[in-house]
Amino acid sequence: MEAASAAVGSHGPLHGKVAVVTGGNGGIGKGVALQLAARGATVVINGRSAAKAEAVLAEIRALGATAHFVAGDVRDKADMDRLAAEAARLCGGVDIVVANAGGDDDQGRSTQVRAPFGDIDLQRLSAFVAQAIPAKLQPVQSLLPQLRARGGSVVFIVSEGGRTPTPGQTGMASFAGGLVMATKVLARELAKDQIRVNCVCVTVVRDSPSWTAAFERPDGVGDHHRRQYEKIIARAPLGIAAPPDIGGVVASLVSDDGRYITGSAISPTGGLTVH
Repeated sequence: MEAASAAVGSHGPLHGKVAVVTGGNGGIGKGVALQLAARGATVVINGRSAAKAEAVLAEIRALGATAHFVAGDVRDKADMDRLAAEAARLCGGVDIVVANAGGDDDQGRSTQVRAPFGDIDLQRLSAFVAQAIPAKLQPVQSLLPQLRARGGSVVFIVSEGGRTPTPGQTGMASFAGGLVMATKVLARELAKDQIRVNCVCVTVVRDSPSWTAAFERPDGVGDHHRRQYEKIIARAPLGIAAPPDIGGVVASLVSDDGRYITGSAISPTGGLTVH
């Protein structure tokens, strides 16, 4: 905490930047928001629960940084347009967008969607993918005019299942794999506007909704899903990341240290996967 406060107080590497973090109320999104704030960014948290956001806002403000909350569903264009308008009103513009929220995560963890291929319901899988992709892309599209006005950086938080073929993850591979390729397309398309686009591909992350579903809710995930997580925990050479670890990777990408990185997929998986 002392190091984080010092970074803000000394005008850290993101001082003067404004970042929007979707799903910033908890889990990975909270970790990202805190790490950006610790480096001096003003942070706008988006989520559906103002009550949950209050604790995160208090932590950010304790660092000496500025933070706001704007409610909205990432799958809803009108909500994301309102998010963009509020961010502009509150902060004057946006430099960084971290598309973390994934819409209906419980649907993605259901045994009808995440299970061996012969056992899944393809209609449920299609419904999951159809809502999950806009959940990542819509906030970026709504905030694009502000990014174009200032240049900036976009980071998608997606599953490592989009890079590494994993049995039982047909749905996640379809969703996350598409976003990995979309990252590359947008990086090429938006480079002329000085907008960088990257994605961070995660596997098991402690203190996240997926962690809670797998290890604290008996019916949170299927047995196949839970066994996969247990294997990951046992096999990751560098151990399992926590939300601040993922936040640190994002903060590095969006800072000037990452100014020549675009169109990349980064996998902070503790050595579990190597690309």
